[in-house]
Order: sequence, then C-alpha cells, then structure tokens
Amino acid sequence: MYLVTLFINEDNTMNTLDDILEILKTSHEKLNEMLEACGWTGLTEFTDEQADTLLSIQAIHEANTETSYLNAFLRTIGQKLEVDKTQFNEIYKAINAAGGGLIDYRDRFEEICQQVNDGVSPDQAILPPQPVVEDAPPVVDPQAVQMDTFITAQAQAAIAITIAQIEGFADLAYEEQERLKNLFMTKYREGLAKELLSPGFKAQFMARMNASLGQGEKKPGELTGATMPPPLLSSSN
Repeated sequence: MYLVTLFINEDNTMNTLDDILEILKTSHEKLNEMLEACGWTGLTEFTDEQADTLLSIQAIHEANTETSYLNAFLRTIGQKLEVDKTQFNEIYKAINAAGGGLIDYRDRFEEICQQVNDGVSPDQAILPPQPVVEDAPPVVDPQAVQMDTFITAQAQAAIAITIAQIEGFADLAYEEQERLKNLFMTKYREGLAKELLSPGFKAQFMARMNASLGQGEKKPGELTGATMPPPLLSSSN
C-alpha cells in the first residue's frame, strides 16, 4: 500500500493544469501520459480528488517504474475500495486469462473491486454485466381472440346443458316414483276387481249375504267367522 500526501485546495476552487503540474512537480509530457491512463485527456480543470489520484499514480509509478500509469491508476482505485495487493493481482490474472487488457476494464474497475470486496470471485467479477431483457408486450392476434371467445362461449353453453341434465335427474326420479306408484295401484285394482268379479267369489258372497238375512241355512261361523260353542250334555248322560 502506497502512502500519498493528500492535496487539499483550501479555497475549494478547481485546479488548473498549471496547478497540477506544480503539485506533481512533473513535466507536461508525463502529465499527459497520466491523464491518458485515467481517461481524462482534454480536461483543463481538476477536483481535489482527481489531484490526489494523480499524486497516487505518480507515487506508485516512481516506486516501480515497470508499473504503467494505467496499472497505477487501477491500483489507486483498488486502494480506495480497500482491495489489497493480493486481490488486485488476482483480478489482474483473471483479466489476462480472459484475453483482455487493463484498458478494457478501466471504466468498470471500481465496480469490479466492489464485487470482489463483496465476495465475488475475480473471474466472475470481470464478466460484463448481462443485458436486461425487457418483457416484450404480447402480440395480439385478432383471429386467436375470436377463437378464444368462441371456445369460451361453447364451454359456457356446455356447462349450462350439463347443469340442466343434472337437475333433470331429480325430475326423472320423481316421475319414476309416480310411475311405480301408479303401476302398483293399477295392478292392485285390476287384481282386486278380477277377484271380486269372479263367479266363485260372487256365489260365496251371495250365499253369505242370504244367510245373514235369514233366507238360507246358516252354518255356524259363516259370515261373522265366529266359532260356535259345543252343545251342552243332557242330564241323562
């Protein structure tokens, strides 16, 4: 970790190119290389935070001249997000393994460092964000709508018919009950009439009628069906 003395602009004004040159004690050529590494080419004014970043880049590069200004810039971002040297090297290896260069990940490097801090592996962190696929509005097919309407109407009609048939079962049960009752009464009456109108029953009925009116010999127990008591024995017996 490199210690850099932060530059504080007490009057809170923006720093000009001349101010930055004075702060860094460097040449226009080296400053332009640093600005290009940061993606700040063309800037003529700088915030205090940008000035501090340039100071850090300069310090890292001077400590190891083999470290490019771009590498130093990305390391500065990592330091601000508390990514240590080991984590940075793992990110660097992941970028090389993916066949890319640091410049390809410069604009996303802060996001990558944050993901690594959150526990995401460097291999996953360097992957480009997946595009958000918005749900496309469904395409309305007029013929399909008409077909759906027709099928729905037919289904409702079928339901109505089924309900009517089920209700009809109750009516059929009642009608069947009435039919059986009428059949029973019809057969009962036919059978009763047949017996009442038979010659045998007529003769027996007339005989009983005449006997009850005293017009014929009345046998014990006839008509009433009562059992006659046996005659008393005479005293001679």
